[in-house]
Amino acid sequence: MEKRNLKSLNTFAIDCVAKKFVEFDSEKDFEKIDKAYRESEKVHILAGGSNTVFLNKEFDGTIIKIENKGKTIISEEVDSVAVEVNSGENWAEFVRWACLNGFSGLENLAAIPGQVGASPVQNIGAYGSQVADRILWVEVHNMKTSDNYRIMNADCEFDYRFSRWKTSHKEELIYKVVFLLDKVFRPQLDYAAIRSYLEENKINEVSPLQMCDIVTEIRNSKLPDPEILPNAGSFFKNPTISQEQFEDLKQRFPQIVSFSQPNAVKLSAAWLIEQCGFKGERYNHLGMHAKQALVMVNYGDATGEDVLNFANLVIEKVEEKFGVRLEIEAHLIK
Repeated sequence: MEKRNLKSLNTFAIDCVAKKFVEFDSEKDFEKIDKAYRESEKVHILAGGSNTVFLNKEFDGTIIKIENKGKTIISEEVDSVAVEVNSGENWAEFVRWACLNGFSGLENLAAIPGQVGASPVQNIGAYGSQVADRILWVEVHNMKTSDNYRIMNADCEFDYRFSRWKTSHKEELIYKVVFLLDKVFRPQLDYAAIRSYLEENKINEVSPLQMCDIVTEIRNSKLPDPEILPNAGSFFKNPTISQEQFEDLKQRFPQIVSFSQPNAVKLSAAWLIEQCGFKGERYNHLGMHAKQALVMVNYGDATGEDVLNFANLVIEKVEEKFGVRLEIEAHLIK
């Protein structure tokens, strides 16, 4: 294990050096990572780094970088297929592979940066879909006990951008995820941007691959490429408030953007942030993107401290104006 600069391994391009660094390439590395876990007081599992913000210039612990590759169809029925995917597989490439093979259920999650193993941690979601709806189970390795076991979907504690691994169970390394995909395509068209695209282009029927391409095109038109403008995707969660609080806000802000939820209302964090004047504005090395106010971008050499300070400024101004407190979605690593 040796020191490693992590700037190229996180899409926010934060310059941080890990005190120790080890790669997980296959199940043959279990003993190696167990040893690294036991010998370090602090361990962080790093996948694609697309949702990670390192707050300090040095990570005073061990980074375990996930690099295992491979996918296998483990069972197949008339109308469905179960696919086992190693955690180090690129998420966007896996989704496209599934669509190319006529397997559907993930196409609305196309073009999301990152790796397969990180998808259940964040319960990634976009355009009316979330990955939790397609996960059968997750295979994990416990670095503390050296045990391997299966976590079924019902035990993953999935919620909006949340799972059992988001804030705890850090000793569990996800090394495989099993997805249940459909062989009969039922497109998810609830999201307005998708419906508008189909109407504008006079498209009546789509295949999984066409939907994958459509979602990719929509995302690329709104979201910055991390290779060109470093970012960690959506930086804040869409806040959920009571119906009573929403009615009060609606009276004062008739144009407020919202989404109905059972017994609650979810607000558009992007709309709230834009109304506070942050969209497209630059604050030293940082800013909220000109086409999507939910995405914080790094214009230069922003540090983790810069990111946290700017995030707190956005939170403060939104709460001051709307009485709603935003929650950071990105994973902050000390």
